[in-house]
Amino acid sequence: MPHDRDFFHIDWEEEDAEYLTPLQMEALDKVAKEIVSRRMAVPVMMFLESVRPLNWVASQLMLFLEPFYAWILGFRQVIDLRRALSKREAISILIEKIEKLENERLEKLRSKRKNRGILRRILKIFGRK
Repeated sequence: MPHDRDFFHIDWEEEDAEYLTPLQMEALDKVAKEIVSRRMAVPVMMFLESVRPLNWVASQLMLFLEPFYAWILGFRQVIDLRRALSKREAISILIEKIEKLENERLEKLRSKRKNRGILRRILKIFGRK
């Protein structure tokens, strides 16, 4: 049996809504963070751009497979992700989130490298290596 007692309940208002709900945005955030943490931002953004016209078809495939993976994995966010992907603007929002997080990650990396360079220069001035 599923862990979620509302597993078989379908919220038709949320299912047919034309806007992204906060739970769906949270699911997109989680996916974007996971992609950036694995350093797969560029290939995923290229893939998403190429399959943008098929986002509704992909969400329907997820709907077809939902009884299997959601029941086994118990991920409520997977259902929210599927609902988000059925909206046309979801791919654009996901790409923007990935791009923003990737830019933040690269900026942190640049500042870390820049600070390390300054420390080496200071130590070199004082004769230490």
